[in-house]
Amino acid sequence: MKQLISIVIPARNEAANLPNVEREVLGLVTSVPDCDFEFLIIDNASSDATGDMAVALCQRDKRWRYMRFSRNFSVEGSITAGYEHARGDAIVVLYSDLQDPPDVIPQFIAKWREGYDVVYGVRTKRPGDPRWRNAAAWLAYRLIAWFSDVPIPADSGDFRLISARVRDALRGFHETNRYMRGMIAWLGFRQTGVPYARRPRVAGHSSAPLTDILLFAFNAITSFSLRPLRLFTLFGFLVLVISMILGVIYVVLWMGGTAPPGLTTILVLLLAGIGLNSLGIGILGEYLGRTFSEVKRRPIYVIERSENL
Repeated sequence: MKQLISIVIPARNEAANLPNVEREVLGLVTSVPDCDFEFLIIDNASSDATGDMAVALCQRDKRWRYMRFSRNFSVEGSITAGYEHARGDAIVVLYSDLQDPPDVIPQFIAKWREGYDVVYGVRTKRPGDPRWRNAAAWLAYRLIAWFSDVPIPADSGDFRLISARVRDALRGFHETNRYMRGMIAWLGFRQTGVPYARRPRVAGHSSAPLTDILLFAFNAITSFSLRPLRLFTLFGFLVLVISMILGVIYVVLWMGGTAPPGLTTILVLLLAGIGLNSLGIGILGEYLGRTFSEVKRRPIYVIERSENL
């Protein structure tokens, strides 16, 4: 019996790309003839013709399945829904912009058959994006890896294959604030990477601003690490020690009659201390806010419409 491979395709306003997606993934089917395939399009409340095109595709080919969210539940919600509804022995996430080339998927499948439960793509090149965006992404991945309490591979995205047992293990996660790459890394299992060069977008353009990268990095760090809080604890201890040393030095100078007035120094240190306290309180508030959102137990996504599900 052939093994079933599920291809999860998150999409938002990708009507211009869907014909290319159909052509390339159906070419993938012919390149891996010993597997069956299903394709899940997860529509994150698109405002263009993405939904109509996806439904028409499902109606003429039952291997295609479709769901539309009632609003934008973020790409993490799309990936979660795809994993939860995939029926395959292995599941691959492929973004509909096709910057991650589908012709790498046979390499994923080969590694999976060698016994790996997670096979992730490692980006060697990011053509088509501005240099500042590539540099920001490069820095964000390394900050996330450094802060994380579990090893998260740098330069790896959501383009990856997971086995059915990893998919089943992910169902044990119930948090609302999700960073799927970190969750998969946290699970363990046998994991390996496959290097590949990203492609420029086939159609359309990325509208994600720099703030999205910053929020992405902050979400990843606070989801899988307490290190920011520990760093502020360590910093506070160091400031206390330095303050004690400076206090001793000031007393010695005062007794010798050479103590400097130091008003400007005091003001600068005071303002710096207030700024650092505000930053620390902000980080602490981020963790508390996440706790608040988790205890409400709201659904991760809501399905408005579906086809072949």
